[in-house]
Amino acid sequence: MSEEHSSVSLEMLKTRLTSAEADVLTALSKRTLAAQHLRTAMMGDGNQLAMTILGCLERLAEQSRTHDPAELKLRWGIEFQLEMLQVGLERVLVSGSEPLRIFDTARSIFGLQIPMSFEADMRDTLTACAEDEATVGVLGWMTLAGSGQWWPSLNESRYHNLRIIGGWPVFGAEAPYAAVVTKGPLSLAGCDKTILIAHDDHLRLKKIMAEVELNPTEYSRARSLVLFELPMSIAENDPRLKEARSLGLDGLRVVGRLPKMNLTSQQDNRAAAGNQ
Repeated sequence: MSEEHSSVSLEMLKTRLTSAEADVLTALSKRTLAAQHLRTAMMGDGNQLAMTILGCLERLAEQSRTHDPAELKLRWGIEFQLEMLQVGLERVLVSGSEPLRIFDTARSIFGLQIPMSFEADMRDTLTACAEDEATVGVLGWMTLAGSGQWWPSLNESRYHNLRIIGGWPVFGAEAPYAAVVTKGPLSLAGCDKTILIAHDDHLRLKKIMAEVELNPTEYSRARSLVLFELPMSIAENDPRLKEARSLGLDGLRVVGRLPKMNLTSQQDNRAAAGNQ
């Protein structure tokens, strides 16, 4: 190949690459506008940052049913960070019993652009989230024995504005390893499950909730406190919760919502293997 022909070919390839890069920027610009409209529609009476994260996690889990995981992870690293910058996320605080693993998990969610630090005291993370709308906390999942049992702090009045707004990962794993926490309130949009906390001194949770036609699943207990989920999106002022409180679930209130997750269990894996 002549030197002149090589030069022309390289220039042509560079031009094609520049054009492709411009297409990417155009596509991201269009997505940014569409995401902004979706956030406005979802937010309702909810906190903008919290509802944005909820919506993004729900969309990621939903797309994982039909899209290639590698492609989704690549897009997540770009699109989610753009949304976080747009809604004003300023820092992420991380706490957990396995510092390296929980920090790496937080990085896999929020990427490299958002300032992130590890806090040994989980209450410092919760306090910062309660006081600053631009701060998000990443802590161990509530059902993990080594997560430090931070969730009972949500019963304290100083943390009543905090909400659990998702977990990670949301697809292709046995169960979430990390919980994401920030300020509420939360609207009903984009949520599949509601997380609640209550005092259940006499272990009557299921009986009382059955009386108001709700079906709870326990996450964890700490003395009289119980953390549980309902398989539905329920408003924080729902009259059924008021009735359940009158029946004996003192302090019953909503402390979070979870988007729909697409998790692959060992049972599903075994069933798939058996069908091959």
